[in-house]
Amino acid sequence: MKYIIQPGIKIGTPGIKNKSKKINVLTPKEVNEYRKKGYKCRERAYPLIIGRIENEVICLEIWKKGSKEHTLIIPAFLLPHRIYPAFVYMFAINLYSSKPKLGQRKVAEETRKKFNLETFAHTTIGRAMKALAQRLTETTAIDNEFTKKSAQETKPSEANTRVIQVGRFPLVQDTCTIRKIIKSFFYKRLKSRNQEEFEKKCDRIAIYWNTHFHRPLMYTAPVIGRKLTIVTQST
Repeated sequence: MKYIIQPGIKIGTPGIKNKSKKINVLTPKEVNEYRKKGYKCRERAYPLIIGRIENEVICLEIWKKGSKEHTLIIPAFLLPHRIYPAFVYMFAINLYSSKPKLGQRKVAEETRKKFNLETFAHTTIGRAMKALAQRLTETTAIDNEFTKKSAQETKPSEANTRVIQVGRFPLVQDTCTIRKIIKSFFYKRLKSRNQEEFEKKCDRIAIYWNTHFHRPLMYTAPVIGRKLTIVTQST
């Protein structure tokens, strides 16, 4: 599955009076434009929890006749196989990587409080940190915003790369290495004056990640078994 991030999609105000809402990634006109170009289309719905309200994000899956690989059009804040917006996870990994004295359980607690979540597992942080750090050490992709200098700062030594790639529970020294890698990439880019600015910066990182790594941000971490729901039949 390939992904296209549709720009300009906002979550908006959560459901009123504890009612969920639908967030459409494309307008009917935009869907018709894909059909006119010869694409087959079907909508897929992702649950997305904002606060303690479950909403639905309606995405579009497109493909042409005979194509083996389909493309899913998603907003920047949506992470396939994750139930919270991207900025929730980025807040957690940014906090954990930049505050060495905070453990995973404390960071998970702070994340729940900040976003009014009923649950947020501390184990999610550890898995995401290791997977994201490994991805950052495997690439040399850079652009005008993410400079060569920052890429070099992010890249650890060969020994540290081996530590990240070993499939075992990380030791204390491994955790320190992973924290440094994550902080070097995320910390300065996520500095903001308010929540709205923070979310915009998270969107930019999500777009960058998908563009250069060809997969959504948290797709590098183990999935949690969440499945898409097919809303309409292909036409």
